[in-house]
Amino acid sequence: MKTNIKNKINKKSKYKIFKIATSILGIIILISLVGFSSFIGISSADGLINYNKGNDTAGNSRKQLEIWGYDTKKFEKNYIVEKLTTKAEDDNIVPMYKYRSLKPDIKGTAILVHGFGGNYICVYPQVEMYIKEGFNVIAIDQRASGASTNDKLSFGYYEKLDIKAVVDYVKNNSKGKIVVHGFSMGAHTSGLYASTQHAKENIDTVVLDGPFDCMESMYLDVWNQMNTGLPGEYAVFCTNIALRLKYGFTFNDANVKIAVKDCEVPTLFIQSKKDTGSTVNMGESIFKNIKTKKKEYWEVNSKHIMGYIDFPKEYAKKVFNFIGR
Repeated sequence: MKTNIKNKINKKSKYKIFKIATSILGIIILISLVGFSSFIGISSADGLINYNKGNDTAGNSRKQLEIWGYDTKKFEKNYIVEKLTTKAEDDNIVPMYKYRSLKPDIKGTAILVHGFGGNYICVYPQVEMYIKEGFNVIAIDQRASGASTNDKLSFGYYEKLDIKAVVDYVKNNSKGKIVVHGFSMGAHTSGLYASTQHAKENIDTVVLDGPFDCMESMYLDVWNQMNTGLPGEYAVFCTNIALRLKYGFTFNDANVKIAVKDCEVPTLFIQSKKDTGSTVNMGESIFKNIKTKKKEYWEVNSKHIMGYIDFPKEYAKKVFNFIGR
């Protein structure tokens, strides 16, 4: 009898010890999973935000134009630039580079927004296009580019505030039409801005040349190339949490395909047929989502944002005919 009671007590003790051990193991696994997920999220978020840190964006721009056969020295000799700054509502200082129209009858101002890895220098060809047509031009350095003192980029989410500040500057200092013309990531930023109420009330046209659809798709491309064995959806989930907690926005907040459902600004969308990054399918899906009925889709037989380089007359005609309408 005593032996049976002792066995029962031993079994209960072992079961209790097993439950405690299992609980402890579960907690350890949970903490490890949370820690690993946090590591993935924070590392990825920091990597994205600081991607341009130490990047020679001015040098990149000159090299790109040299490859395209564009003479930057001739441009800088022929056209005088006025260097200015303005401040965005989050206190970011926006470097601006102002060029005067070559015609006395000024039609308005074009705000040019460069792409990823470059600075305002890479839009020299389009600056020339606009000033010859009778527009003043303000080219900007996006965050973490050129003369910007902000070393963090947000793939358009906060950068759209910079365009807003430049538009306000133009409204207060000049007359005529206001055009926002972006290239690649600059087009992505311009699309996010064009989808705001401020853009609807203050600008006449937006030109989007080769935007990518979202920050998330760029991240997934890199993640999948790393062959970690972990699903991209898991990495996106972790990174989204880190982005929200540490930087105040998520992938969807920087998704132009979603944003343009609110875009009521007349939009010219330029898509390069040979673009392997911002693909035709991507461009078509963005264009279909643009809310305004005053929109036009133009497909040009060139590589990424090389439409004006390859077909300058056709490009200029398409842009100015649309602005004129």
